[in-house]
Amino acid sequence: MTPRKELFIKVKEELMTIPELDLVDLERKQMQSDKFPNLFVAALVRINRISYTTMTEQNQEGEASIDVVLYCRDGWLDQHNGTQDPEHGLNEIDLMDKIAEKLQFLKGDQFTPLQQTDDETEEQDMDGLFAYRQTFDTRVYRKLAGKYTNKKLNI
Repeated sequence: MTPRKELFIKVKEELMTIPELDLVDLERKQMQSDKFPNLFVAALVRINRISYTTMTEQNQEGEASIDVVLYCRDGWLDQHNGTQDPEHGLNEIDLMDKIAEKLQFLKGDQFTPLQQTDDETEEQDMDGLFAYRQTFDTRVYRKLAGKYTNKKLNI
């Protein structure tokens, strides 16, 4: 398994434990169209560029960052801006905190513990859809197949 696959699988497994999320998937522009009109809350994982450095014995290590983009449609949980809700219609902020708690220090066999480095709103074009991006950094490790093979010589 590659570090990219392991990162996605581990992050998805953790996010699936959050009951408020309708969809957890790899970012494929799902929320940029009407493909998923019935979804109210989705967390899409985007694994950004991994910068590798070649080490000895066909090993590589690299710096990686992943984004978790939380999409919330206006009115999920029947809350809207200006309602009498004691949370002021901002339950997505609590959901972002849950995501950070699940992923902060998550580690795998091929990556070091994730550390959150960024948190901001994400621009999108669909009316009534809000997006928030959280970025986590990690260090990944992998071993490549050997360039040469050992052969026995008979002299």
